[in-house]
Amino acid sequence: MIKAYYRLTKPRMVFMNVLVAAAAFVFASHEGFNWQDFGTMVAGLSFVVASACVFNNYADRFLDAHMERTKNRALPKGLVNPKHALVFGATLLLFGVLLFLLLSPLALGAALLGFVVYVFVYTPLKPKTGYALYAGAVAGATPPVVGYAAAAGVLDYYALALFLILFLWQIPHFLAIARYRYDEYSNAGVPLLVTPPRNEEEKRRARKIFRYSLVLLLLVCLVLILQR
Repeated sequence: MIKAYYRLTKPRMVFMNVLVAAAAFVFASHEGFNWQDFGTMVAGLSFVVASACVFNNYADRFLDAHMERTKNRALPKGLVNPKHALVFGATLLLFGVLLFLLLSPLALGAALLGFVVYVFVYTPLKPKTGYALYAGAVAGATPPVVGYAAAAGVLDYYALALFLILFLWQIPHFLAIARYRYDEYSNAGVPLLVTPPRNEEEKRRARKIFRYSLVLLLLVCLVLILQR
């Protein structure tokens, strides 16, 4: 049961978002690194992102049941009661907000912006239009802003640059996912902005783009850390 709730939070997504935010925090720590603020930011963002993922899982539970990759998730399989999932998600969000209130209003605002866009814009648009990916990219580009604001206490051109870098990185990343998993999304009725791969070679190429984009993101995080 605990594992089912844990998986509702999409741990890998939480990790990637927190990793980018952590790199931005280190980048913005010009006046000295504050471990307490860093730990509070990591924990707070983890709770907020995990909450957003739980609400996303709740909204997508019927869609997930029709996709091979997601049909065994906790909600489609009935391992977690949908009402309990909502309570779980709300509790995670509460913990995240409380932690950010101890840290920075700007960081809290950026984290909540990402949460609202992901849960209330991207999630309902996903089954309706392929352009939902741009809303998803906005939500996914907020973590470095959270990390930067938590460390620097301001939102300036550097914060905007970090947002734009991650926003632009996500577009080909999402399109590559849609390309090599086209059949799954199509069978579930999810509209996409890409055409189906014509053969296995094109599918493999899309998968490579997806993997290389992850490597590129890790390199960007490393550069941010080394810039301190």
